[in-house]
Amino acid sequence: MEAEKVISVPIKELPHLKVILAGWYNFLKDSYDQKAIDANSFKDSLKTNVVYNIDSDQIELLLSGTEQLLQNFRKKLS
Repeated sequence: MEAEKVISVPIKELPHLKVILAGWYNFLKDSYDQKAIDANSFKDSLKTNVVYNIDSDQIELLLSGTEQLLQNFRKKLS
């Protein structure tokens, strides 16, 4: 089993948070439907942490998953 990684996505406005979370969910759902990830990986990756960084007055979204999953998400965004 591949080790889990985390990427941080800085967000300035709440509407951006909703868009990124919706994109992450759709990406995970598509990956699960295509059997690229199993049910446990899907469920675990949905547990996304949101952190408020008081020093920079910024929200950080922490997306977790395997390195390959996160790379595939980055590719999909670009």
